[in-house]
Amino acid sequence: MAGLVYIDDIDEIFSIIKEGDHLDLFREKDNRYDEHAILVKYDGKKIGYVPRADNIILANLMDAGKMLYGVVVNTYIEYVYVGDEFKVVKFKIFLKE
Repeated sequence: MAGLVYIDDIDEIFSIIKEGDHLDLFREKDNRYDEHAILVKYDGKKIGYVPRADNIILANLMDAGKMLYGVVVNTYIEYVYVGDEFKVVKFKIFLKE
């Protein structure tokens, strides 16, 4: 997931999110940084975006009226530098039927 570092209350959310949790996906066509942006929410709160490298086909599906959702696969913390943690949420995307 992209953008976790920009979420103000990500520490609180990260402490409760777990494998199998449902994620809601929303197209954000007016995003000035990425015309194919897909917003990810957990329990109604913004937690990030589908990574740009993965979002073009998914955005096209959503623009065509398809409903998508995510399911958390795992979460973990990477330590890039001493004292600098990087939170990671891995998730799979599914088509609603």
